[in-house]
Amino acid sequence: MHKIAELKELSDMDDKALFAEITLLNKKLADLQFKVAFRKLKNYREIPALRKRIARIWTILNERAYQKVMQKEIKE
Repeated sequence: MHKIAELKELSDMDDKALFAEITLLNKKLADLQFKVAFRKLKNYREIPALRKRIARIWTILNERAYQKVMQKEIKE
């Protein structure tokens, strides 16, 4: 149920907000990777969770871009 709620939340956001979210998540991911390198991270499951969230956002953005292209081709 958590994934469905997350997908709904992400799909309600506009493209600019999604890109801002990706930027924030990439910075957090880099920080976690540094913590892993220095053996400071306690919860290693955060890294795959962040990667999955980033992938979900990119999927939503790519679907929107594909829909825009298809709508443009249909109009022509």
